[in-house]
Amino acid sequence: MQMHRQLKPYLGYVLFALVMLFQFPAQATIRIVAFGDSNTAGFGVAATSKYPAKLERALRARGYDVVVRNSGINGNTTARGLRRLNSAVPQGTAIAIVFFGRNDVRFGVPASRMRSNLDAIVGRLRSRGVVVILCGFYPFSFANIAARHGAIYAGDFFAGIAVKGVKEKRYALRDFVPHLNAAGYNVVVSHLRPLVERAIQLVGRR
Repeated sequence: MQMHRQLKPYLGYVLFALVMLFQFPAQATIRIVAFGDSNTAGFGVAATSKYPAKLERALRARGYDVVVRNSGINGNTTARGLRRLNSAVPQGTAIAIVFFGRNDVRFGVPASRMRSNLDAIVGRLRSRGVVVILCGFYPFSFANIAARHGAIYAGDFFAGIAVKGVKEKRYALRDFVPHLNAAGYNVVVSHLRPLVERAIQLVGRR
């Protein structure tokens, strides 16, 4: 009985804490997937210099509790991306950054098929409630695909890096494509970060 009297003053604090916990639950980590080909995979650069890793650090530095998964595979086309969609962008993903198409052009895939595959990728992700950021590249615009599915359109993935599809040497590796170097990925992140922040706000309103 005496112990009950001793604990009684603290019961109010415990009840208050429980009410606050249920009224304002802890925010879950926002899971983001960067989904694409070698431009996402980060061909030829260190793991910490790939754009998904740089993007995660940039967002965390601004106070966002995020994890950015790199689901890029070298050489992937839109068709291959579509086939691996469910494993590449698992359940629980809140935001997906989608960039495919360069290899379609390289392998001679008709533009109509490339667009159809991208439409299917974005459509399937949106049907799952994933907020999608879709990227294009010169000379293709996929703004109509983004608009049709309520996705965010990022424009040219290589904005500020390439002129009419030709990358500036300071942003490129000296390989056969050429792929982006660490400096190039810095530009990509500076372009994508505000769009991802906008997507995070959309996630928070659901």
